[in-house]
Amino acid sequence: VVSTQSTGSGKMERDGSNVSILHSVGRCGSTLLTSMVSKTRQCRVLSEPKALMDVVNILTGKERAITRDAVEYYDLVKETFILLTLDQNRKYFIKTHSQIIYLLPIVHQVLPGMKESYMHRAMRPTMTSMLRAFSGMGPVWLMEKMFIPQMPKNLQKLWVENRVKEFSHATIMMTLANFYLYLNETKDRNDIKSFSYESLLADRTSFCRSFFQEIGIDMEHVELALSAMNKDSQKNSVISKDKTGANKIEVSDEALEWGKRLGLELGIEMEGQDYRISNIQHAWDS
Repeated sequence: VVSTQSTGSGKMERDGSNVSILHSVGRCGSTLLTSMVSKTRQCRVLSEPKALMDVVNILTGKERAITRDAVEYYDLVKETFILLTLDQNRKYFIKTHSQIIYLLPIVHQVLPGMKESYMHRAMRPTMTSMLRAFSGMGPVWLMEKMFIPQMPKNLQKLWVENRVKEFSHATIMMTLANFYLYLNETKDRNDIKSFSYESLLADRTSFCRSFFQEIGIDMEHVELALSAMNKDSQKNSVISKDKTGANKIEVSDEALEWGKRLGLELGIEMEGQDYRISNIQHAWDS
């Protein structure tokens, strides 16, 4: 699907108006929300398509940053989305891996009709969930080798200057990069509404109605969609609730304070015991 050579399909008259995409910070309920959308059978659901991760790996490996004016990247990004959503008469819902956030500055440039939304969660429960799910899967140096080089240069520099060789700190840095890219993109855009896991738990019906309104699913499907909350959306994976729930590891206050300090340098503000991002843009709140 993915090629570094443009075939010209990036110039096709497609604006993405039949496609909704959910960006997310990871471990924030995005898989659950995707299961809710899938329950309605109103969209073809694509969950973390590998082709998009391939594009991220290609473009973050280049010297040129992924910015709105990186026109040389436009065709590759647009072609990939078109190949994933070939049927123009069908609605698509794409749930992305958290690393796909690096394509955010370009998505709207090449497919301005695509409906974009963002799912997030407070830093403490996000980090605790990540530690329980992934901390035993590999050494910190491997995370650094894979993920830190994908970040914008100023974030790479911030990590080098403040590096702590712990899984929790590396994961916090990756999450800060995600929030940073969302906040940057929404400085002059109001068409990417953000949804928090906390708001979903507070009022699931209102949350679902608002999200479905964003992506164009009729309200008659809300009750059916909510039935997905009765099951573990990760049941058959290595990060199921049963498996992660048995792990009692918690992120430390020291790591969270470290992340809060770095976040302030990036314009990311946190508050409360859960370290909720308080300056998130265009947030839906029940």
